[in-house]
Amino acid sequence: MTYYFYYVGLGRMKTLSILSLISNGTFLYFLHAVIMKKVSESDKDIMNYKSELSFLKQQLNPHFLLNAMNNLYGESLTEPDKLPDRILNLSDMLRYQIEATKKDYVLIDEEIDFVKKYIEYYRFRNERLKVTQNYEGDFKNIDIPPLFFLPLVENAVKFSGETQEPFIAVDLKVKCQHLSFTLKNNYLDSGSRLSGTGIGIENLKRRLEVYGLKHELSCKKEKNTYRVKLNIWDLPTVA
Repeated sequence: MTYYFYYVGLGRMKTLSILSLISNGTFLYFLHAVIMKKVSESDKDIMNYKSELSFLKQQLNPHFLLNAMNNLYGESLTEPDKLPDRILNLSDMLRYQIEATKKDYVLIDEEIDFVKKYIEYYRFRNERLKVTQNYEGDFKNIDIPPLFFLPLVENAVKFSGETQEPFIAVDLKVKCQHLSFTLKNNYLDSGSRLSGTGIGIENLKRRLEVYGLKHELSCKKEKNTYRVKLNIWDLPTVA
């Protein structure tokens, strides 16, 4: 190449400049191609995550509705006069679920209100159910993915309902974007007629992963008591 360029009238320095321009241009072209490929793959990953989140959130609605319909059917046979009020309460909760699943995050205040309504819904059905609730911290400016506590509370109410003296204890604390949620309930160690589908807990685990939240989730059984503890760090705040 040097001989050729020299032959057509270009000096050695001009030859090196042209060769440098060609090599640099080739490198930049392939670098641009690699970057664009990575950007395209990232866009696909984001779309896949959004699609999965939408599916996971929508999965909670029929799961909750199925349990609610089964309960209403039982009450229609035993206490039909209470059914209208129960249907109105259920309507309020379903309305929140529909609106919440359209969002990526909701205020913790809203989630707490929903949990309280849900528990009250089942206390109305089971007067034997004893409930202890404790909420501490400043919840006004902290966001959380919607319906995070629903599968945990749902399981607690369902399995404690089989016992002679059902109880659940809810403890939620928020401090400096760190959330600590503990839920306890009793259950039948043997002879239970219930079989959990596992949909709710698996849904929650997967949503924690997809949202990329730094968290710790633990479940423990001891002396006919089931305890779930969920810690989440660095929750987003209201912009």
